[in-house]
Amino acid sequence: MKDAGRIVAMIRLMGSAAAILMLAYHSPGQPSGISEAIQGEWKLVESWANGTALPPQILGEATLKVTGDRYVLKRSKDETKGRMKIDPTQKPAHVDIITERPGEEPSTGPGILKIEDGKLHLCGAPPGHERPIDFDTIRRPRLTVLIFTRLAKP
Repeated sequence: MKDAGRIVAMIRLMGSAAAILMLAYHSPGQPSGISEAIQGEWKLVESWANGTALPPQILGEATLKVTGDRYVLKRSKDETKGRMKIDPTQKPAHVDIITERPGEEPSTGPGILKIEDGKLHLCGAPPGHERPIDFDTIRRPRLTVLIFTRLAKP
């Protein structure tokens, strides 16, 4: 009888291990998390500040390109480069947006991000402010929300 109990315990342990491995595994080419899912080029389609949507003419033809942890945000003739540190264990995912400008110290703005309905939503606060807890720019006027659609996958 003791052996039967051990066998049942072993089977349960093996089943748990198999479940963990299946959760950890992802097919090549399939995003394993938000860090991989945001890779590629995106077009800015909406921007919100102080609870108000910015008009399309202000958005211009802004694009975001993410390669690894590096990003390039282009708008008209302006280009902003930097890095993103993402913590996918948080809900929504936390992101530190580190802006790098020539001749200046890098600045870090805390933010959150999510992908919803195929769109990338970034919400950021200015450097030195608290990280956003949601994407609400009405109740939290210091926040800016940028919404992008995918242009191309890497």
